[in-house]
Amino acid sequence: MIALADLPATGLLQPGAQVNTAYRLILNQGMLPRAFIRATERAFPDAGWRVRHRDNAATGIRQFVDRLGQFLTLVGLTALVVGGVGVGSAVRAHMATKTRTIAILKSMGAPAGLVFATFLIQVLLLAALGVVMGLVIGTGLPFLLADVLGDQLPLPASISIYPTPLLSAAAFGLVTALVFALWPLARAREVPAAHLFRDLVAPDRIWPRPTYIVALAVLVALLVALALFTANEISFGLYFVLGTLAVFGVMRGAGILVAWIAAALPRPRRPGPRLALGNLHRPGAATGSVVLSLGLGLTLLVAIALVERNLEAQITQRLPDEAPAFFFVDIQPDQLAQFTSLIQAVPGSADLRTVPSMRGRIARIKGVAADEYPVKPEGRWALRGDRGVTYSATAPEGSTIVAGEWWPADYKGPPLLSFDTELANAMGLVVGDKITVNLLGRDIEATIANLRRIEWTSLSINFAMVFAPGTLEGAPHSYLATVRATPAAEPIVFKAVTDRFANISVIRMKEALETIDGMLRQLGLAIEATASVTLVAGLLVLAGALAAGHRQRLYDAVILKTLGPRGARYLAPSPWNMRPWASPPAWSPWGPGRVPPTVW
Repeated sequence: MIALADLPATGLLQPGAQVNTAYRLILNQGMLPRAFIRATERAFPDAGWRVRHRDNAATGIRQFVDRLGQFLTLVGLTALVVGGVGVGSAVRAHMATKTRTIAILKSMGAPAGLVFATFLIQVLLLAALGVVMGLVIGTGLPFLLADVLGDQLPLPASISIYPTPLLSAAAFGLVTALVFALWPLARAREVPAAHLFRDLVAPDRIWPRPTYIVALAVLVALLVALALFTANEISFGLYFVLGTLAVFGVMRGAGILVAWIAAALPRPRRPGPRLALGNLHRPGAATGSVVLSLGLGLTLLVAIALVERNLEAQITQRLPDEAPAFFFVDIQPDQLAQFTSLIQAVPGSADLRTVPSMRGRIARIKGVAADEYPVKPEGRWALRGDRGVTYSATAPEGSTIVAGEWWPADYKGPPLLSFDTELANAMGLVVGDKITVNLLGRDIEATIANLRRIEWTSLSINFAMVFAPGTLEGAPHSYLATVRATPAAEPIVFKAVTDRFANISVIRMKEALETIDGMLRQLGLAIEATASVTLVAGLLVLAGALAAGHRQRLYDAVILKTLGPRGARYLAPSPWNMRPWASPPAWSPWGPGRVPPTVW
């Protein structure tokens, strides 16, 4: 770092030198970065400045943050659906226990609206209690974790009470409870008192009144709207909602199919399988609700686990195992030979790679001015100011040709260009299209010869635009270089280059990679913690869905025990204790040659 007034004396300001000027601004209170950027672009539309703010300062890290945000959205929506399934199962189980009570109330003249309001108030009170407990835990947990995990965060956490997320969470909880509770409550309202007494063996196929169906549709639309507008990306939330509805339909159909197949199969002779098969399709069987609850819940939880593992694998595999030890920038052509000899003379240094580098601006695309050509948002950055350009006889390391062919090593002919396939997709370019690049005030029109998929995370030197030989060799340019070195050789290489070449910028990659690796692993830890909490909560909800039919299974178990089997035998009844015409065995739990009197 030197004084700005001393810069001309260094001789670095030469034609072709890469010179950038940066301003760091503190915005006035109330001014948002995006609003400032829009105002700047309106005031200076042709400047081509690159404006960075906290949301796009580091593109690679930002991708992980965005994906982490998407993952958290997925986690929240999954917890919402799985929790709703638990609410629905709990309400159905609760209403099943109140069938006799509702029948008595209706027989005594209680209006159907009073019955509905009574149980709706119960559900809302329980839901409100759960929401309050959740808000208290959600508010206090960050303060507790800040003391434990505060040192693990790369930046100081701003722990406070934020009303908007709390209100959003409360709305989610109450609306979800209403959505999954309204149908069984409305159905109980419409079933006549006499039917309620026989609802277990002959359930009525009665739909709620149109008023309740409309109310349910409005609540579902409100829940979907909350999910979409609180998600980081509306499209992501929409895909989740559509996928959940599809899984819901598939699982509902699977429950119906299981019951139908169970009814169509021949009845086994052994009582155990016969009872098990009959329970799948008998009146009042919970086959459909159990298949829906378990299938939908497990599908979403498996999706969470797979996404979490994929994110973790991407984080651990994102950085290459053997990255270059140093990047060298601004090597002048007359210094290249001395620089190469100096590096090669250091024991422990290896794999020296040098690449010519210059700056160019895309001026026209397919004959249309770049500022007038329609480009997708993800590719507009390439048109803002100068971009790195190089030339090469061979394909760069870390690139894969996906369209076209690479030119011969001894190519001599019209300008050809190798282009990044992602930018080509954003600009609607294919092999054979023409691009005009302005280099030091001179426009060079080149034909796209091939498209490359670039693996930027390999940390190899790569460029979005690579020219064929014979076009740029005479233009003023400098060189970039990378080298690998052993830990013992790294300080020697650093000192040798900085002592000999004052103008060459040396970027030591070890510290940078360690910092990035640490940040990514902290993100991975956050992903694992979030996924584990969701999985545990989901398993508890699914366990509740199974436990919802506990009362009915207890009733069945008592009947079976009364008929004979004791202990665990009622889970798999044997032929002799369920068929009075069978000959008793030589031994039984009730004594040799004896069977329960109730069976005989």
